[in-house]
Amino acid sequence: MFKGSNKWMLIIPGALMVFLFVGGYFYVSSADRIDHEQLKDTLTLEGHIEEETVSVHWDWGMLPDGEIEGEEYVGVMFYDDNDEQIHGSEVVDASVTLYQSGNETNELEGDIVDDGVIFSFPNRLDAYTVYGVEGEATIELETTVDRAEVYYLHTWENHAGQRGDDPSFEDPPFPGMDAYDYFYWVKEIEITN
Repeated sequence: MFKGSNKWMLIIPGALMVFLFVGGYFYVSSADRIDHEQLKDTLTLEGHIEEETVSVHWDWGMLPDGEIEGEEYVGVMFYDDNDEQIHGSEVVDASVTLYQSGNETNELEGDIVDDGVIFSFPNRLDAYTVYGVEGEATIELETTVDRAEVYYLHTWENHAGQRGDDPSFEDPPFPGMDAYDYFYWVKEIEITN
């Protein structure tokens, strides 16, 4: 069947295919992976103030291992040029838009509270859409904002919701989650005008 050196014409491509398959497997299995706790380090959280408008943008950077289920929260508190806190009654409009690969997937309204605004939105995988990975919150106020504190609360267990009205999420109440020791974290940034 094989005469002379023709057998090398099958052995070399076959060996190359095996080498590429094995090398590809090791590359994919050794790729960087993170868990939900490490997501805090890869999360990009930025904000911008333009007179009466505050914008906040976030991007996870990568998906964590494990299931994606829970709820995300963004809390924003506002301060004037005298460093006095601006009451939530000064908020005219507060909305959040979720994105996946630059395409809008959802738009929701924020909850206006005494100390600012709280946004809540899902972090789940639904068919081919991942919610919560990237988004932007926009808040319009009746007065000029000089500084804002932004708090991002990430959860990775299914729960009945964060029932508090503190945008800083200092001690967020999660009814029914007493059996869980650790299922969320909070990341904070400050933005100035």
